[in-house]
Amino acid sequence: MSTKSETVRRPEDTFRDMYDNAPKFDLDSYVGMHRTNLETFAEAQRVMLDFAQTMTRRQADLMKDMLDRMGGFARNADAKDRPQAYVDEFKSALERTVADMKETMDLGLKAQNEVVDLFVKQAGRNFDEVKGRLAA
Repeated sequence: MSTKSETVRRPEDTFRDMYDNAPKFDLDSYVGMHRTNLETFAEAQRVMLDFAQTMTRRQADLMKDMLDRMGGFARNADAKDRPQAYVDEFKSALERTVADMKETMDLGLKAQNEVVDLFVKQAGRNFDEVKGRLAA
C-alpha cells in the first residue's frame, strides 16, 4: 500500500524539475551580443560624424568659392556689360548650386545606406545567435 507522501509531489520538487528543464541563461553570451550591438552603434556614429565633417568642409569650400567669385565679379564688372554679366553669373551660380545639392544628397544617401547596412547585418547576426541558442 502506498502512502500519501509517495504519490504527492512537493511543490519545491516540481519547481526544481521545471528549473532543471528550462534553458539556461548564458550571461557571457548575452553581454557579448550587446557588446557587438554597441560596437555597431559606435560604427554608425562614426559614419555619420564623417559625413557631417565632410559636409562642413564642403560647405566652407563652397562659401569661400562664392565669396571669391562675388569679389571678382564686383571688381571686373563693366557698366555696359553688367546686365549680361549678371545673367551669366546667375546662370552659372544656379548650375553650381544644383550640382552641389546633388552631390550633397548623394553623400547623405551613401552615409544613410552604410548605417542601415550596419544595423541590418547586426540584427541578422543577433537573430542567428538567438536562434542558435534556442535550438541548442
